[in-house]
Amino acid sequence: MQPLATSAKPTHEDPGRLFADAISMGADALDEHTGKRLLASLGIAVPRGVKVGHQAALPEATAGLTPPFALKALAHSALHKSDIGAVRLGVGRGGELAVAGHEIAARMNAAGERLAGFLVEEMAPPGLELMIGGSTDPQLGPMLMLGTGGIFAEVLQDSVFRLCPIDRADAREMIESLRSSPILHGARGREKADLLALENALLALGGADGLFTRHSGKMAEFDLNPVIARPDGLVAVDARIVLRTEPAIAAAPRPPLDLAPLFQPRSIAVAGASTRGTSAGNRFLRLLRESGYSGDVYPIHPSASEIEGRQCYSGFAALPGPVDYAYLTVPAERALDVLADAGGRICLAQVMASAPPERQAAWERDLLAVAAREGVRLIGPNCMGTHAPSAPYTFMEGVLTEPGDIGVVCQSGGLGMDVLRRGQSLGLRFSGLVTIGNAIDIDASDLFEHFLEDSGTEVIGLYVEDVKDGDRFKELARANGGRKPVVVLVGGATQLGRAAAASHTGAMGGSDRAWKALAAQTGMILTETLESFLDMLQLCHWLLPRDQPRPAEITLFGNGGGASVLATDALDRAGFRLAQPSEKARAAFKKIALPPGASLANPIDLPASVLKEEEGRVSAGILDINTRLVAPYATVIHLNLPVIMGYRHVQGFLPNLMKAVFGEEVGDREHRVLVLRSDGSEDVDAWRRRFREEAALRRVPTFDEVPAAVSALARYRAYEVGRLAAKDISGARK
Repeated sequence: MQPLATSAKPTHEDPGRLFADAISMGADALDEHTGKRLLASLGIAVPRGVKVGHQAALPEATAGLTPPFALKALAHSALHKSDIGAVRLGVGRGGELAVAGHEIAARMNAAGERLAGFLVEEMAPPGLELMIGGSTDPQLGPMLMLGTGGIFAEVLQDSVFRLCPIDRADAREMIESLRSSPILHGARGREKADLLALENALLALGGADGLFTRHSGKMAEFDLNPVIARPDGLVAVDARIVLRTEPAIAAAPRPPLDLAPLFQPRSIAVAGASTRGTSAGNRFLRLLRESGYSGDVYPIHPSASEIEGRQCYSGFAALPGPVDYAYLTVPAERALDVLADAGGRICLAQVMASAPPERQAAWERDLLAVAAREGVRLIGPNCMGTHAPSAPYTFMEGVLTEPGDIGVVCQSGGLGMDVLRRGQSLGLRFSGLVTIGNAIDIDASDLFEHFLEDSGTEVIGLYVEDVKDGDRFKELARANGGRKPVVVLVGGATQLGRAAAASHTGAMGGSDRAWKALAAQTGMILTETLESFLDMLQLCHWLLPRDQPRPAEITLFGNGGGASVLATDALDRAGFRLAQPSEKARAAFKKIALPPGASLANPIDLPASVLKEEEGRVSAGILDINTRLVAPYATVIHLNLPVIMGYRHVQGFLPNLMKAVFGEEVGDREHRVLVLRSDGSEDVDAWRRRFREEAALRRVPTFDEVPAAVSALARYRAYEVGRLAAKDISGARK
């Protein structure tokens, strides 16, 4: 019965052996005594204590310890001891220990739990109670948590998560992100906690060589609650380590993959077009012609000689040459037969179909097996198609194939159509958009890697429901480090969303906190709605990230009165301030003679009757002074178009106002965004579309309402700051 010291001096323990021994005994958790031996071996201090086999031996076993004691039941199950009364605190020597031990044994028996002994420990001195925990996200892997501990952990919900492995910068950021961080720093006269000891504990558990990082295949979860932080170190008072009794399934090795044939195919085969001309295959053949695709096109049909004016072939084996991209619109039951004679002639095939729910999993296994046998790489199934302007071709009517620099991976076909249509109306153009559906072969990580390496892609958008290889996805995101902005919309990040995603693509949706952790650690921009996803693609597409971000100060410019007040509230909630003009700026503003009702203090509020002064040119001088002498982080220009258009001669002053808003040169100008408020009438919406077209040419993002613009700017600023931090960390490591 060797006491455990509170010293953080490491002792030698083999985690793998401890886990294996416990699992071989049928345990689903380490008993607390063993868990604390393991923590001590990592350099994490634990209370002095002894393991005792029977309550009768308690008085004698504690001769070398100093009361009062904490007495706890030991078990080989994932037991919450406090919930069943299997813990006693402040226990004295002798008879008190014996009585407490008897009561704990009775409680364990009543709960149907097998008692494996007792742990008697010296009570740790008081301090700030924290909690350190770990769990495994089904997609993104092991994740570390730091939060306020003790009995208030669930009440206060003061916690922060990071994906493993973390580095020291992550550990520090976790500490600083807690709402209770000021207390750790000694607020209100308290003593400052040993933050270095806390950083070291986080790294020992979740760092590159940390316990949970290396052994998450054997550890399902753990929590140390409380961990008492003091000026002289920290002590893990309680430890619960739950084992993973089922072996973790490693991701299968990925064969080499070249996606260039998807975006610039020399030849395309289409299976599923009909002689009636009404199928999705017919539509795609027509779109190939309309988009100007000039490569070879091979319709596949078992009996027809010609479809849509093109010669047909009975199957892939009958083709005159190899095919880079095959588009399969045939029903699920025919997809296997169509692929079965590929014979190495097909490079990539995209499968639209899906089987009935009760047959989907088995059908997908068969589909993957046939594709592997025939040397075909699959996109889908259960998807809509690919939009490849560099070819050019697209799967959807009414969209332009004008090349752009935004690459999008979309697990939903319908949402991919929304991104193309609504993005196009905002002036966005794409280097490619691929709908991947259930992604049984080529997955989000494959296309993510392609767009990261593609010189023609500057901004990446990802809509994901199911990341097949979380480790690879994390590695790609970490390696990018904000170099290219990556905007992510996750489906199934909440409990209800996971249920919907499971019925949609068979996905196990990742948790919201895991994705937030990944965004914090990699510079990804996380969004919650399609609207915010498109908003961020706009900002990342048109704004240039600053090497030295300006203070979080905004100038509001526009007409609206009450709209400006509400906009100010939105700024405050997002962490921005109103930029305060300098004396020089105020003097320059005073030289602009404006009628009553106008205000050049921030918010700059110009009624429509003032905006039309000088045929709309008055705004140019005001915005010029704002850019040169106020130099805010961003200017939000909000225009209530119905009010403006209520004045005569609108045709004259609106074009001048547009010139003032957009300026001639971006240069070192502040970020500038435009909010175009409409009443939905045909005339006003026509002007809004004209403004948007002009804005896209001038690289100015547009929004319908101010709160959306402010929210997008806040996310973009966080991206800029994180990008700079990543550069600093990278430089420091070098």
